[in-house]
Amino acid sequence: MKFTLSALTLALAALPELASAGFAASCTWSWQEPKYVVANCKKKDGSNFRTRQDMNLCVGVDNWTGRLISQDTGNAFLECWDTHKDGNTGIRSTCWDFTEADVVSTVNIDAYMQNLDGWLWCHGHRSAPY
Repeated sequence: MKFTLSALTLALAALPELASAGFAASCTWSWQEPKYVVANCKKKDGSNFRTRQDMNLCVGVDNWTGRLISQDTGNAFLECWDTHKDGNTGIRSTCWDFTEADVVSTVNIDAYMQNLDGWLWCHGHRSAPY
């Protein structure tokens, strides 16, 4: 597939907006059972927007180690328990490893979730108004 110069220019023009769209720096959030991050995020105009992201679309479990990982449609919270917010950027949960031993781990959601004008995005999934 050939990329034209204008398509490349358009793609590169979008990068500054994506790179500057922080999650933890521009949102306050809480964990809502069984699988949601509920957040108040700043929009470009300075107003706040309340939104909710289904984290089963964003977090999975490494089946070998039992640790939480960033994963598109990972469905971690169908199989993990005792989940809660950990600091300003983490979700902590208990899951099973391959031996069915309990493993407590934290995933840094700020590493892959973005605030784009009030909406939370992870792995191409947009949050819903709340």
